[in-house]
Amino acid sequence: MRKATVLSLITLFVIGSHLSLALALGHHKQGDRVPNLTIRTIDGNQISLDEQKGKIIVLAFWKQDDDKSSKMLTDLSRVSQECQDKDVTFLAINGDKASERQIGEMALAKKTSCLFASDPDLAAYSSLGILVLPTTLIIGPDGKLAFIQDLYSRNFYTQTRAYVRFLLGEITQEQLNAELDPGTSVKVSSARIKAERYVNLGRVLLDIKEKEKARKALEKAVEADPSFPEPHLLLAGLCLEDKEFRKAGDELGQALKLNPCPKEGKLLQGLTYAGQGEDGLAIAVLQELVENNPEPPPEAYYEIGKIYEKQKKTSEALAAYRMALQLLLAR
Repeated sequence: MRKATVLSLITLFVIGSHLSLALALGHHKQGDRVPNLTIRTIDGNQISLDEQKGKIIVLAFWKQDDDKSSKMLTDLSRVSQECQDKDVTFLAINGDKASERQIGEMALAKKTSCLFASDPDLAAYSSLGILVLPTTLIIGPDGKLAFIQDLYSRNFYTQTRAYVRFLLGEITQEQLNAELDPGTSVKVSSARIKAERYVNLGRVLLDIKEKEKARKALEKAVEADPSFPEPHLLLAGLCLEDKEFRKAGDELGQALKLNPCPKEGKLLQGLTYAGQGEDGLAIAVLQELVENNPEPPPEAYYEIGKIYEKQKKTSEALAAYRMALQLLLAR
């Protein structure tokens, strides 16, 4: 009993010391230069903030078994997926001493490209003056703090995405202000809102393997707003699964017309050509995809390998399969 009490007091002292330091430092403010920190990811790599200068860094501090942290990580995963080919580093740092196994399980559950890290001695937590969890910081390429969000709000995804896009130079200050304050921006049409609801419903139905119901929801999304590319892309994927190659091609053509360069669209286009037996066109599209993307999808190399194997080009097929395997192992 006495031993347990002593351990509890030691734990309280350690946590209290870090909290006192955090309170003394207070939050860094927007525009402040962020101190150098070295953060260890759960795969054993060391990331120094100073060495990341020139990149945008998103630091998301979270805690285990916390609903707000879970929602924040879900939204962060969406932003990181959109930035896979961009100069942005996403670090999800556990701030309540969860085990590496627990952190790894969270990373798997969120299916994210974020790097997950632990902060066992709370060094990063205290150095940055973090007082609550979750807290998210965005650091610009100049090493200065651009954005701070304590806890989690329903605007987290919109705000985080907007600041990242602004720091990447994709939107202007005026556009950033409009995204942060929707009242000043052009209203989203009621047709798009309706279409997005059907798309969200379609995604949920796909997750629970209700393909036919998902298809109907996505078709309603297209009816609501034919200029919205996402339902066309999802319908193309469904048609491809069902070997409806002509319809998949039509949906893909529409999606790529509305949004010419999505990586997923090019991959599906290549798969559609392959399904139709248009091997030359499939190879051309897939080769363009892997050559023009710093992080090409392994599925593209796998499909290239299958086509070469069918053509009895053994060495080319093996090279493509090796690349697919390397990319899969690196995920």
